[in-house]
Formats: sequence, structure tokens, C-alpha cells
Amino acid sequence: MRLRAWLLPALLPVTAALADTPDPLALLQAGKRQDALAAAESVIATNPDDPTKALYLSALINLEDGNWQAALPRAEALLKLRPGTFLALEIAVQAYAAAGDTAKRDAAIGSLFRVWRASADPSVHARRVFARDRIIGPKRKLVVLQTLQTGGGDIVRYIFQDAGSAAQQDRAIMLRADSETTQRWRDDGTVPDDATVFHLDSAENPPGGDQTIRTYAFYIGEPDYDRVRAKVVEILAGKALPLTGAPDPYWADP
Repeated sequence: MRLRAWLLPALLPVTAALADTPDPLALLQAGKRQDALAAAESVIATNPDDPTKALYLSALINLEDGNWQAALPRAEALLKLRPGTFLALEIAVQAYAAAGDTAKRDAAIGSLFRVWRASADPSVHARRVFARDRIIGPKRKLVVLQTLQTGGGDIVRYIFQDAGSAAQQDRAIMLRADSETTQRWRDDGTVPDDATVFHLDSAENPPGGDQTIRTYAFYIGEPDYDRVRAKVVEILAGKALPLTGAPDPYWADP
């Protein structure tokens, strides 16, 4: 599985939502992030009838830059303007996470799942992941994708992926479960028959090359997201090592 296939659905709404605001979007795509942010803020300052795109772009760029104080009011304004929409809820989840408001974050995630299940919009119902968090490490800035799929013996739950490098979409840290690992642990008597074993792995999938997996932790049953996030933060800081072998220096300097 190439990780790009998981990331693409989460990024498509950005282009779709901003398609009729070419100047800020063109600036963002050209890598002129602060110019794009200034352009979006200029639109908001004119008090337009529909500031949806500018609010979204402002919240997104500020979140990517780690400025949740500026992102949160823009995300909340967007959520008030477009309540019950997948895009507004997705950016609100990230803003609440960055602000440390887990109650509002979890409530927004619950609303997002309800909207996804009930939506008659094919583009929404076809989504397989949503961006739920941002992590800024010493070396990498990550976007955290959560799969909308629930249950199953073979599942990728969270994907921690470099938010700043399209060229490195074949690298990720993932929380996942697979039936082979779970069955092996059951056969060994390590876990009961009704348990599922999750593992936190870094994965490297070079084009045309062999996949390299480094496992950092095992969990009996699906762990709480914040517990997994804390482990990933340790990986990015170079404080957590894989259970066997050497870490991938891409994530943290040795």
C-alpha cells in the first residue's frame, strides 16, 4: 500500500474549497505561505457575504505553522458559518486539538463521523480519512490522518505523515492492526481470543524498493489516541527507539 493513496483524499477538499479564490490558492501552491495568509486575511477584513474559503485557508496555514491562537477563532467562525459540514468540522477538530481542548475536539470528531455517514454528497461519503491533528517536532511537521473505517482485523487507524514534503509521502508512522499478528499472539496465549493487537510502526516505501518497517510499540486492544500521540512525539524527539534495529533518521536526528 502506497501512503500517497491515504493522504490524497484528505488534501482534495483544500483545492475544491478554494477553487474560486485563485489568488490565495495560487500563492499557497507557489509556496508563498505568508502571502497567501495575508491575502486570506485581507478577504476576511472586507467582511464579504461568504468568507468560507478565506476562513478555511487562514485556519489551515496557521495550524500548519503552529499558531493555534490565530487558527482557532478562524476555525470556530467557519464552523459557525458552515455548521454540520465535513470541511468545517475537520479543521475545527485540528484547531481544538492544537488548543488542548479535548472535550470540544472529541465532540467535533463525533459530529464529523455522523456527517460522513449521513452525507448524500458523494465526495464526502467517498472519504476514507480525515486530518485530525498537527504535530510539530524538532525536525518534522506532521499531519495526522485518522481512518473513517471502524472495526476489522486488518486496519490502519492513524497515519502520522510529513505535512511539508510531497516527496516523502512514502514515509509514515502508523498505528495499525493485522490479523496475522493478532492470531500469532492469540496462538502464543499472550492475548485472549477476543483481543486485537495494534502496533505502532514507522514505514518506508521507496518507489521500486523494498518496504522497511520499524515497530515501536504493541498495544493489546486499540489504544487511546493521546497515548499514541505521546509516543510519536517521543519518536520525533529521538527519545523512543524501535523495539529492534536502528531508528529511521528521517524522523529524528540520531
